[in-house]
Amino acid sequence: MRTRTGALTVAGVERVPLDENAATRQRLTALIDSLGDDDLARPVTPSWSVATVLAQLAFWDRWAQTLVRRWRSGELPPPSVPPWYDDALNHTLLPTWQALPGREAAQIARAAAEAADREIEKAETPVVAGILASGQANLLDRATPRNDALDRIERALR
Repeated sequence: MRTRTGALTVAGVERVPLDENAATRQRLTALIDSLGDDDLARPVTPSWSVATVLAQLAFWDRWAQTLVRRWRSGELPPPSVPPWYDDALNHTLLPTWQALPGREAAQIARAAAEAADREIEKAETPVVAGILASGQANLLDRATPRNDALDRIERALR
């Protein structure tokens, strides 16, 4: 069931932050629109540029989109992964993200956020309940990682 604010509810409790996801997608878009090529190349950390952070964000939004789509089609992901799994993916993909041209990374991030949010909005209540019960609420809450990434980027650009 959808509430007036656009959030999905499970047992009457707002659980899927649709409005927050949309707000961070708009924040991401505004930031991307304001970035020049020099900004995209600016370091966030010694190994991570603004473009690299955007490419990472794009990957995790696409990951969420893909897994929500699989949940919706009845293809449930494995029940658990080891605690080091996400770090291993980030470490493995870092050279690929670093190789992307800055503008391309930014456009990929924008498209991934839009696609993830569309897929999450289509999630039926039983799917949402299953995802939440599995402990994978991060698949539905894209606002938190987007805000974290955008905060890091904005600090680097100051």
